[in-house]
Amino acid sequence: MKSKLAKSAAVFVSALAVLGIGCGGDKGARKDARGGPEYALAHRKAPKAAEPAASMTLDNEIGVMDTDDVEATLQEHFDDVRACYGRAGKAQRYAGGKVLLRFMVAGDGAAQDVWVLESTLGNYDVERCLVEVGRKIRFHAPNGNKATTFEYPVEFRSESGMAILDVDGPKVDRDVATLLPQLAACGQIASEQVNAMIYIESNGALGSVGLATAAAIDEDAGDCAVQTIRGWRMSVGLPGHVVRVNFRIPATFTTAEASRRTLAHHHRR
Repeated sequence: MKSKLAKSAAVFVSALAVLGIGCGGDKGARKDARGGPEYALAHRKAPKAAEPAASMTLDNEIGVMDTDDVEATLQEHFDDVRACYGRAGKAQRYAGGKVLLRFMVAGDGAAQDVWVLESTLGNYDVERCLVEVGRKIRFHAPNGNKATTFEYPVEFRSESGMAILDVDGPKVDRDVATLLPQLAACGQIASEQVNAMIYIESNGALGSVGLATAAAIDEDAGDCAVQTIRGWRMSVGLPGHVVRVNFRIPATFTTAEASRRTLAHHHRR
């Protein structure tokens, strides 16, 4: 069983990045009337048995972390988090949004792993940088020295504040259906389906790609998929605009999809 810190107050600390403890419990944190964050921590406890015997004791199966300690520890690494945005390169002109991270914390406080659960940022290089930074963080040990999890959102804002057009529809579906089988050669990216976000520049070229999933990403497969997607040309480019598209990558491709990918590659040779 795992627990989460119940907290969702965004702390504005930079023109580019916003940090805040992620929510996931019975109560969320709220800002007070002055605009500052008011934090609240809700502990998810094991259910009580009906009228337990006097000798029976109940214990949480998960660790509980102090919210203020977590916030203080993460703020110490804020410069590293903010620096990750630089990896977006030219995509900083338009790539912006929230990345929801899930931290898996060991009983001694070490971050065992970090997942990108959700992302409206749409930039894999920035997302992987956040994972790298997060894995190096050591928190105060959870109460009881038991492993636990919590979620933490990081928000980046594009340098230009350029307007982005979110599009979908038959043309997008057709493009994705045609190009998606190319990813079969990369292997399984994660045990769960992966949500992909791409930015399409006015000439149809892809300027940025992001991946998020509720599972660990195989980094070799993820790198391969991103590099493959960056080579796509989409038919939904609009002159003078950057278009944003979301689509899903299945956890596994069918044999037919993989065969079609191999056959197409053979014909191009």
